[in-house]
Amino acid sequence: MKHSSRLSLVLPLLLVAASASASDGATPSLNVNVLGTRSIVACDAVSRACGVAVISFPVTSSTVPHGQPGIAVASQMMPSVDEAQAIMARVGAGETAQQALDAVLAADPMSAMRQFGVVSLSPNGTVHVGQFTGEASWTQRCAVAGATYAVQAAGQTNAAVCQAMAQGFESATGSFPLRLLAALKAGVGVGRDTRGERSATLRVWSAVSPLSAVTPLLADASVAGKPNALAQLEEELYRYLGQLAPPDPADAVTLDDSTIKCLKRTLRELGYYHGPMDGRWNDDAEQALAAFQLNNVFFPRATQEASRGVRRLDGAFVQFVLRAERGTLVPAP
Repeated sequence: MKHSSRLSLVLPLLLVAASASASDGATPSLNVNVLGTRSIVACDAVSRACGVAVISFPVTSSTVPHGQPGIAVASQMMPSVDEAQAIMARVGAGETAQQALDAVLAADPMSAMRQFGVVSLSPNGTVHVGQFTGEASWTQRCAVAGATYAVQAAGQTNAAVCQAMAQGFESATGSFPLRLLAALKAGVGVGRDTRGERSATLRVWSAVSPLSAVTPLLADASVAGKPNALAQLEEELYRYLGQLAPPDPADAVTLDDSTIKCLKRTLRELGYYHGPMDGRWNDDAEQALAAFQLNNVFFPRATQEASRGVRRLDGAFVQFVLRAERGTLVPAP
């Protein structure tokens, strides 16, 4: 009998044992039927950052994503924080992502129930990718690896979701965190967790950003137990990028008439702007923007002139301001 066939017989027994143990007051076994997940791990040599984006049904933030500057790991299907930490330690000792993953799994009797994506960034800027999907993983499992990323999923409605996420990441523009988000969004129309997707996490680690003196997390967003988890993840990501992280030139957007009016309206409601409510950016608006940021933003940013009469501003910051719920922004004194 194949190992996967044996596991398919053992898993129902584990669940029965879990119920019995719980009723006896003993420590219950794991219910592995709720651990379907889709994720992407990637490194960006330009920004020297590595990150994870994951969406699933149960809570993702404490189980799937692991990382630190120079490495990111997605541990899923049957997550293991010990193995994720062991992989990161081996990479830190000089092994490539795949070498570290293979060595850790070689000593794991439950490797057939694991799924991993690992990426690491060497000091010379080379990205290494490692990936593994066990033969006992759930329905509609898939895995796609590129030069700088690994996409993996199990427990999905369609195994084509991995290819869709990979294409979404490769074709996305903007900063590295937003390209990770684009990968998650690209999978929506193709496949998803069979029970729906209620939790999501996106984290990016960097040791060279202006934020690294405060935290290695260049991006950090997480939601749990929400019916619109992906949409809320996007809002939380813009909040982090626009309020805490330094601006990325790749996210700069042109301030058109509609955007200017919306920004002026928000700044007026908060008591910072008192000028005309037209679609032209003026000195009053620039001063209001600066005053607002002194009370609300860790890395204040000004508009930049792109051409005569045309100005650009960090798009993550714009989205943060326009999406913010009433009462979450500090008004003028």
